[in-house]
Amino acid sequence: MAGASRSGVLKALDRFGLPRNEDGSKRIGPLPFGFDYLDHQLVKNEAEQAAISMMRQYRAGGLSLREIAGNLNLQLIPTKQNGIWQAKTVRGILARA
Repeated sequence: MAGASRSGVLKALDRFGLPRNEDGSKRIGPLPFGFDYLDHQLVKNEAEQAAISMMRQYRAGGLSLREIAGNLNLQLIPTKQNGIWQAKTVRGILARA
């Protein structure tokens, strides 16, 4: 990483007329957890969909967002960017789902 922000790189690509993806398509914004981008459309990622289902079950069982994030980390379930689960990330996914 050269220390450049993602948005800065995307602006530079647009400024010089370079395609953002290998196939030349432009996908704006991050991919939502539970989906992948294939052939210019969002398709369900089954492993991530299973994680979302698990989050819903934990929440219905009365666990806090922090407890859900902790359980996902203990089970080594990866985030979209292979980071560490945070309560606010779980909240956003459950709000969208």
